[in-house]
Amino acid sequence: MTSKQRLFSYLKPMRKSLVIALVFSLLFVIAQIAQPFLLGRALDASKDSNHQLFNIYVFVALGLIIIGIVFGYLFEVIVMNVSQKAIKKARDDVYQKINAMSLKDFDNKRHGDIVQLEIRDMENFASGLFAVFKTLMQGIFTVIITIIMMVMVNWILALGVIILTPLSMLMAKIVSSFSYKHYKKQSELQANLSASSLETLNNIDIVQSLNYEKAAIQEFNEINGKLKKEGRIAQFSASWVNPSTRLVNNIIYVIIGVAGIIMLGFNDDLITVFAVMSIGRLSSFLSYTNQYSKPFNEISNVVSEFENAKASLRRINDFLNIDDDINNGEGKIESIDSIEFKDMSFSYDTNRKLIENFILEIKKGQKVAIVGPTGAGKTTLINLLMRFYDPNSGLININNQSYLDIKKESLRSHVGMVLQDTWIFTGTILDNIRYYKKEASEEEVKEAAKKAHADIFINTLPNGYLTKVSNKHGLSEGQRQMIAIARIMLLNPELVILDEATSNIDTRSEKLITDAFDYMMKDKTSIVIAHRLSTIEKADIIIVMKDGAIVETGNHQELMKKQGFYYSLYSSQYK
Repeated sequence: MTSKQRLFSYLKPMRKSLVIALVFSLLFVIAQIAQPFLLGRALDASKDSNHQLFNIYVFVALGLIIIGIVFGYLFEVIVMNVSQKAIKKARDDVYQKINAMSLKDFDNKRHGDIVQLEIRDMENFASGLFAVFKTLMQGIFTVIITIIMMVMVNWILALGVIILTPLSMLMAKIVSSFSYKHYKKQSELQANLSASSLETLNNIDIVQSLNYEKAAIQEFNEINGKLKKEGRIAQFSASWVNPSTRLVNNIIYVIIGVAGIIMLGFNDDLITVFAVMSIGRLSSFLSYTNQYSKPFNEISNVVSEFENAKASLRRINDFLNIDDDINNGEGKIESIDSIEFKDMSFSYDTNRKLIENFILEIKKGQKVAIVGPTGAGKTTLINLLMRFYDPNSGLININNQSYLDIKKESLRSHVGMVLQDTWIFTGTILDNIRYYKKEASEEEVKEAAKKAHADIFINTLPNGYLTKVSNKHGLSEGQRQMIAIARIMLLNPELVILDEATSNIDTRSEKLITDAFDYMMKDKTSIVIAHRLSTIEKADIIIVMKDGAIVETGNHQELMKKQGFYYSLYSSQYK
């Protein structure tokens, strides 16, 4: 979908409001443009000492001023409402796309760039949309009706204005086309600046611990300097649109004024042959010349907002055109009885092999541990199993059917994950624990926290379970991880995946939580990824991975007897 098609799709549901706005705009313009005509007639009536006609023209002109104000107000209210509804739809679409896009595409985007879309680009789009609506609607009607009125006053001068007007439009087009490319670059740099700032803010503790402040400031200043340069060029070039068009329009005004004065000097017979001209008519026509050029001046005034909005809309549209996460499955599963990797291969980068010809079968109720050095592909297997990514070749079967035929929602509803990197949202501890299960009662939450041994520290907090916390405030790393474990305890899933789930917890708490996990995973399938091999000694199957391939399988005793790669990994932790 192109940017224009996207914009039209947002405006289509509000076409009735736009039609009403057009009517109010037309009435407003008529009320405004009729005034010079009436005042010109009043001037001629005054010159002829026709006071009664003079009073009528003036009274009607004053009435049109009031009517015009009312219609103008109603027009702006409707346009503002339409603009805000369109922006809300665009903002909703962006947020829905964030949740719908694949993890692969999301990983390729800087998070600050997405924040820029939701905030700055939306603001640019909103202000530009309102300005263009207001200026364009009124401008079109002003030009059309002014031409009609000019022809009624003096068709010869009207023809001259129409012939000379394209000069003003040509000047605006030349300048605005130059400024657009700089506004587009400015928008991209603003996204880079937001991304850089967000990364630094989210990791400020690491930045300071590594004494990286100066380098971070230098990186920020470099982007900010480029943004300043592009912004200055964009604003400077756009600022030339208004004075250049005004210059052309003023020249046209002078030419028309001189021509009108010359026509006043013609003899009566000659004037009758061409067009009637009087002082009042000349006054009206010069007013209409200004009225006619006003829309072009106003458009040139908002050209910077328009170009900025156009660049932002294109960025928004490009983001929304990203394909949604592939979800071609239609089937549902009631349980997970078996998981099978059949000759499966996968790599994030086609130039770098990761997992090749992987074969593994996990039966219901088994506790499977996956171990291996960093980069062996352990977490990648979890990403594939959860369908965050799909295999490049081979199959992953659930209950003897390809998991590509199963809806992701159905597959994931049977799985609970506790990862090394925990996430706590801003809210109460109670709400954080029942994040996966909104309908859970407070008693159920407390019971899950007890099983995760999180109730010990929760009860010491000022407001207990109602204490407000966030991802960076209120809890230690270990406490956040215990909250994440309590979530899974509450969910009580059929398949449990633990990826270094106790990595940030002290040894004593780890023993208690491991016992709790053993209780929770009884008669359930579980997959555990661990670096501390002491935590997986009771696993039914230990899969040892190296360079994306399985090099050993067996339980702890069997692998230790082999004295192979697992033996060397296990022994190295006790040296």
